[in-house]
Amino acid sequence: MLKLVEPGPRLWERFVSGAIGAEERAHSLLRRWSRAVELGAKADGPSHSEGVTDAELHSRREFLTERCVDAVQLVSRLATETSASAFRAVLSDAEGVVVLARGGVGASLLSADTSRLVEGARWAEGTRGTNAIGTAIAEGEAVAVVGRAHLEERNHGLACYAAPIRDPFGELVAVLDVSGAVSQANPLLEALVLASAHAAEQSLRLRGYEEMLAGGRRSLEARLAGSASLLVEAPGVVRQVSVDAAARLGLPPAHVMGRAVEDVLSLSWNALLDAALGGRSCRVSGMRLHPVPHFDARGRPLALAVFVERDVPQARPVGPLPGSFNVLLGSDPVLRDAKQRAARVAGSSLPVLLLAETGTGKELLARAIHEASGNASGPFLALNCGALPAGLLEAELFGYAPGAFTGALAAGSKGKLGVVDGGTLFLDEIGEMPESLQALLLRVLDDGHYFRLGETKPRESRFRLISATCRDLPAMVEAGKFRRDLYYRIRGAVLSLPPLRRRTDKTELACALVEKIAREQGREAPPLCPETERLIEAHAWPGNVREMKSALAHALALAGEGEPLAPEHLPEDVAETSGAAGSHEGGGRKAAEARALREAMAAANGNLSEAARRLGVARSTLYRMLGRQHPGQRRAVPRAADVGWDVEEGR
Repeated sequence: MLKLVEPGPRLWERFVSGAIGAEERAHSLLRRWSRAVELGAKADGPSHSEGVTDAELHSRREFLTERCVDAVQLVSRLATETSASAFRAVLSDAEGVVVLARGGVGASLLSADTSRLVEGARWAEGTRGTNAIGTAIAEGEAVAVVGRAHLEERNHGLACYAAPIRDPFGELVAVLDVSGAVSQANPLLEALVLASAHAAEQSLRLRGYEEMLAGGRRSLEARLAGSASLLVEAPGVVRQVSVDAAARLGLPPAHVMGRAVEDVLSLSWNALLDAALGGRSCRVSGMRLHPVPHFDARGRPLALAVFVERDVPQARPVGPLPGSFNVLLGSDPVLRDAKQRAARVAGSSLPVLLLAETGTGKELLARAIHEASGNASGPFLALNCGALPAGLLEAELFGYAPGAFTGALAAGSKGKLGVVDGGTLFLDEIGEMPESLQALLLRVLDDGHYFRLGETKPRESRFRLISATCRDLPAMVEAGKFRRDLYYRIRGAVLSLPPLRRRTDKTELACALVEKIAREQGREAPPLCPETERLIEAHAWPGNVREMKSALAHALALAGEGEPLAPEHLPEDVAETSGAAGSHEGGGRKAAEARALREAMAAANGNLSEAARRLGVARSTLYRMLGRQHPGQRRAVPRAADVGWDVEEGR
C-alpha cells in the first residue's frame, strides 16, 4: 500500500504559498499535490459543495450494487470491524462518487462530516485534491493518506486508507475506504482494507463463474481434474493445475498455483487468449498447448482451460551434427531439435540469441556454434553481464587505457572486444547489462568501432555475437529497461534450450554424466539403482543440468568403488524428492558418508584440506560431516584418527 505522509514541517504551507525549493520539488508527495492542482483542486477546497443529486446517487448506487452484489454487506462489515477506532467505512464508484457510507462516531464522525465524506460527495483528485479515494483511482493501487498529506486543508484531521476493487478483467469497479480521526491512525487498518478489497474481487470472480455455467468454478475445475490441464484466469493467473499437467511441465503443483501464467508457460495471457480465440494451439519448450476460452455472461473471456500435450518435433532429414555439439548430452527431442537448428545457424554470420534458464548449457551451445562456424580459428570469449557492477563490466568488455582509473594496470587492458577480434563473443545474462553499456555495445555491433576507457582513439573489432538470457527481453523493452534497437540487433537467430524438468531423457543424461565424471576421476562408472533413477525422474531440478552434475558428483564421492549409486548417496534435497526417499535416511546415508570420509582421509594422509578437496566440499562442510559421525565430540579441529571408525547398518 502506497503511504503518503507529510515529510517535513510546514511543507504544506510552503507548497500553498509557492515557497518550495528546487531540491524539494521531486518529492513524491509534492508531485501528487501538483497533479491534483493541475486537475483543478484547491488547497482550501471547492468553492461550493461538490456532489451529485439524490436521483443520480440512487442511479450510481443501483449500478454499483448490481455489479458488486455484496457491496452493502461489505461496507457494513468493515464499519463494524473498525468501530473500535470509530472509523467510517466508505464505498465509492470508479469515478470517486461516494455511494455508501457506514459507521463513524464522535470525533471521527465529526471529521468525516466536516470533510464531506458522505454519500453523494465527489472525491476524485480533481475535486478534492490528494486523498485516499481519488489517489487510489489515479494511481491504480491501494493508498493511505495521513493527516497533512491531504492537499485540502479541511482533511488534515483525517487518516484514510483506500483500496481499488477490480473485476476479473482488471477494470476498476469501486474503491473501498476507511477514514477517521488522524489521532486514531492504525497500520492494521491497511491490512484490513486490502483483505476486504481482495475478498470483494474474489466474490466478483466467483459470480462470473456462476453466471457462466451451473455449479460455478468448482464445476469447471472438476471437469478439468481428469486431464493434463491448467485453469488460467484473466488477466493471467494460474488458478488450478492437474497432477498430469504439472508432471508434463516438470513442476510441483504448488509451484504453479497462483503464479503468473507467463512465468509458468513462457506465454502471456494475451498470447494464449489470441490463440484460443483463433482456435490455434501453441508450442513452447517441448509442449503443445491447446487453450479453450470460457466466457462470462457479457461475452468476455473469464478463463482459459489450457490442455497440455508433449510436442515431439518431426525428425528432419539432416546430415550428422558437427562433433562440437556432442558436448550437449542427451537424446531429448526438443534438445535434439535445438542442436540441429544451432548447427544450421552456425555456418551463417547471424548474431544468435539463446533463451534458456541458468544451468541448461547455454555456454556449451554457444561454444559448439563457434567451433562449427567460420570463426572457429578465432578466439571464443565468454562474459557474464550479471556478475559484475557496471564500471567493472565496461572495463572488462571495452578495455581501458594505462592509468584510466585507480588500480588500472600500467599497460592498460585490451578488454574482451580487443581480444575477440575475428572470433566469437558470448554475453551471458545480457538482460542485466546497464543501459549506458547497451548504447556502447550497439555502436560496436553497427560499425565495429569502440573506445577503451580513458582513450579517445577509436579501435575496431569484428566478431560474432552470441547472447543469452533467461529474462523476458520483449517485456523489458516495453518497460523501457532494455533498448529496443539493441534487442532487434542481437535477435538474429533465436534458439532455446529446454529446462531439465521438461526433458524426457533425465535418466539417460544422468548415466552419461556419471560416466563423464567417473572418467575424469579415473574410476569405473557405477550403475544407478532403480530407486535412484526414480528420484532423478521425479526431482524438479531447479538448477538444471548444472545441479544434476553436482548431485551426481556428490553421489560418486559417497559411493564405494563399484557400488551402485543409491538414494542415500544423493544430496538430501534430491533424495527427499518424495516420501519414498525417507526410508534411506539414517543408517544407509551415515554409512556411506563415513566410508567416503575414511577413504578421503586415508588418501590425504590426514590432511583435512586435501580430504575436503577430494570430497569436493569446503573445509567447513568437512567439519560438519565429521561432527555428524562423532556427535559427542567437542574438539574444534578433528584429527585424522577421528575418522578411523567402523560403521555398520543398524549399529
